Amino acid sequence: MMIHNLMTVAALSATLLSGQTLTTPVAQAGPSTSGKACGFAFNKEPYLLHEAVVVGGTVTCTSAPLQFRLELQLWHRSGTSNPRPKGDPAIVTQIPNPSVHVAAMALDCVPGMWQGKIVMRATWDTGTDEVRKETAAAIIPC
Repeated sequence: MMIHNLMTVAALSATLLSGQTLTTPVAQAGPSTSGKACGFAFNKEPYLLHEAVVVGGTVTCTSAPLQFRLELQLWHRSGTSNPRPKGDPAIVTQIPNPSVHVAAMALDCVPGMWQGKIVMRATWDTGTDEVRKETAAAIIPC
């Protein structure tokens, strides 16, 4: 477990240094009527870092929600197979005030198409918003 945490920290540091933001549209379960919202931006598409595949990003909220949960997962597809989750998901329950950085990695790089996907839920006194977002598919040869 400690090695996994150290790898996550190393991946997070590398991800934060990358600086590229994707502009994938954000889908929300319902419009925020209170003006309170959280958004997520991937730092870049999944990439190879020391034989591991890494993806990360930043969540920023206009105000701190009462409850928060974000799950970031890497997905892999080779050939004509269906996409499958790879590696452990990164789960964040820390309240973004105003932002939190997150990264996930798969230590066993397998050639094919990789994507990062998030599901994020933020709850305020006026209700709950849900956001789902994914990177473009990145082909990684390992």
